[in-house]
Amino acid sequence: MKKILIICLVVLTACNSKPTTPFQILKSVKSNGGAKMDVLVKSRITKQQMIAIAATIKSDSSQYNALQIDYLLPGSSYKNAGGVTVYATITYHNKAALTGTDTVEDADKNLLSFQFVGFTPEKAKHLLSIEPEIMGGKTALGKFIDDNTQTITIIYEDKSAQDPTHILELDSTGKVISAIVPMEITDKGVKKMVVSQQGDYMTLKDSVLTLYSSEDLQKPYRSIKQGI
Repeated sequence: MKKILIICLVVLTACNSKPTTPFQILKSVKSNGGAKMDVLVKSRITKQQMIAIAATIKSDSSQYNALQIDYLLPGSSYKNAGGVTVYATITYHNKAALTGTDTVEDADKNLLSFQFVGFTPEKAKHLLSIEPEIMGGKTALGKFIDDNTQTITIIYEDKSAQDPTHILELDSTGKVISAIVPMEITDKGVKKMVVSQQGDYMTLKDSVLTLYSSEDLQKPYRSIKQGI
């Protein structure tokens, strides 16, 4: 009898355990009996891992009839003019408003809809492994996946060239859609890679690529962490 009780306790603990994947709720906005939350994860985790996190958040936020969870990756910032970049979204609709898209069930039998807005872990891994022929075997300084534009930016250095820094942009199939030799300048101690005649530029610091638009050269437009 004692052994059976111990087994039951173990099973109950496993069922109610928190997800092992680290996450952090960055922002929560309430509206009409529901809420929208931004959740930071450390890497491109799987669909099932995100569902496990969502189930925990849903159980802790049972007062909301509807709940939308947007998953964010490191590097993105609320200070960016272009806003944060969403990696994936999970939505719990009000039970009275369920649709045909609410086909996924979490551990608590709640129906939800799931969408990868950006690249899946498998697709991202494939894109990061690509080395276009145009690089000629040169070593990449960084590879950056932009889930917003569905592109990957590769920065590499060719020390034999007069302008050593090169920037490649690849589409979601791995095809090179642009190759740029930026004009490099230093402004107030900040190294900038100017990529357009209008003055759009990029900076690379601490493994984060930050893009600036000519519409506002002082405020970051989008930021992406290397290799995520």
